[in-house]
Amino acid sequence: MNPVRPVRRRLATTVAGLLTATLAMVVLPGTAYAGPNEGDIFSAVNSARASAGLPAYSSADDLAAAARGQAERMAASGELYHNPNLASEVGGWSRIGENVAFAGDWQSAHDVLMNSPDHRAQILDSGYTQMGVGTAVSDDGTFWVAEVFRTPSGAPTTSGGGGASDSTTTTSPTTTTPSRPAPTAAPPQPSPEQILRQHIRDARDKVANRAKGRTSNDPITAALDFSTVMDTVSG
Repeated sequence: MNPVRPVRRRLATTVAGLLTATLAMVVLPGTAYAGPNEGDIFSAVNSARASAGLPAYSSADDLAAAARGQAERMAASGELYHNPNLASEVGGWSRIGENVAFAGDWQSAHDVLMNSPDHRAQILDSGYTQMGVGTAVSDDGTFWVAEVFRTPSGAPTTSGGGGASDSTTTTSPTTTTPSRPAPTAAPPQPSPEQILRQHIRDARDKVANRAKGRTSNDPITAALDFSTVMDTVSG
């Protein structure tokens, strides 16, 4: 009896199992949904469109890649923002838009977008025909999602339907972050010459007011007037 064979069999079985597990973790090129719950979100979006009497979005790999890249960048930075390079990163469009959101899980993120009028308008837009979904989860467990919509080149550019407002912008007009008021410009500061002139005018007014009740021009009163002028100008 050879004791080596059972060991070899066990070793071969272990290697095969590890190889199978490794292959199961690898996302092969062309896989439709590489991020967590991307398929769930895509289905939820098309379900919402069906309820609104709209045709389903078709999936586009390049849109999904752009959306996934944006979701990963947001997850890495912990900030919600639109992809500033979307218009150049994705080609073949006559209209293009993007939704971004974050939440505790995919369903909550989808609900956030559906409860926002502007983002719901993107989802229920009758002019878009294609969509790509990208997701990522940050280290703290926050779920990030980006949705990219496209009307292909040469297709009609009308939008709206399903109760959504019209939009013809190349990118989504809003984010889920609150807008900040524009800073107001500070009023111009007076020059030293303007300040001096104002001080002189103030001194003249003080002397004039004092002169109204004066009965004589004595040296002490003149000295007080001079002192008033100097104090006001130097102040």
